[in-house]
Amino acid sequence: MLQIFIIPTSQPILIGLYKDYHLLEEYTLQARLSESLIPFFSKLKQQKKDFESLYFVRGPGSFMALKLIYLFAKTMQITQNINLFGAIGFHFNENSPIKAYGNCYFIKEENQVILKNFSTPPKTKPYALPKQLNPNFFSQEIEPLYLLPPV
Repeated sequence: MLQIFIIPTSQPILIGLYKDYHLLEEYTLQARLSESLIPFFSKLKQQKKDFESLYFVRGPGSFMALKLIYLFAKTMQITQNINLFGAIGFHFNENSPIKAYGNCYFIKEENQVILKNFSTPPKTKPYALPKQLNPNFFSQEIEPLYLLPPV
C-alpha cells in the first residue's frame, strides 16, 4: 500500500506518493486547493493507486487551506478508513519563516510556533517533499494549527 503526503500551504500545492515511506511520484497542483484536490484524488482512484495513510501539513499557513485539507482528510478517514497523520510545516522548509500576513511571519523558536513582525521580510525557503517520509515528524494530532488572532 501507498502513503500520500500533501503540503497544502505551499504554492504550488505539493503532493508526494510514497511506498514504504520512499518517494515514488511527485505532483504539483497549480490551481487552488479547493479546485484541485478532488480531481487529483479522483485521478489516483482511476489509476488504481490505493493508499492506506494520508500525511499532511496541518499548519501554520493559509487558514482556508488548513480548513480544507482537514475536512478532506476527515472525510477520507470516515468514508475509506484511511489513517491520518499531521505535521507542522517547518519540517519541510528547513525551519524557514512562513508568511502569515503583511510583515508578519510564523517562526519556530524553542519548539514553539509564534507569530513575529519583521521590519523587512526575512529570507524564506520553499517547501519541498522529502525523498523519504519520516513518520517521526507526524502525529495523530490532525486538527489545523490556527495561530492568527481573531479579527
